[in-house]
Amino acid sequence: MNRVKKLLDSMYAKLFTPGDIVAATGLPRYEVLAALHVFEELGIVELVISKGNYKVYRLSKLGEKLYRALEMGESLTLDVEANAEAPQGGV
Repeated sequence: MNRVKKLLDSMYAKLFTPGDIVAATGLPRYEVLAALHVFEELGIVELVISKGNYKVYRLSKLGEKLYRALEMGESLTLDVEANAEAPQGGV
């Protein structure tokens, strides 16, 4: 949970790029990119600008709610729905 808090701290109340998060947290770029992908799928971050490889994000309302809950040491339950585009069945 410490890494999630560290990531959210660097994202709160601003627009950011993956590079901004790498610089603020010191985490490896691949880890930040993976976290952003998961956060985006969960609705925690929103993509604001996308031009080629350049992407700008912000925390969503849900992301801000999660950040405040972690700041106060509270728990928060997220309801996640399965993506209709996700492959079904095994390989």
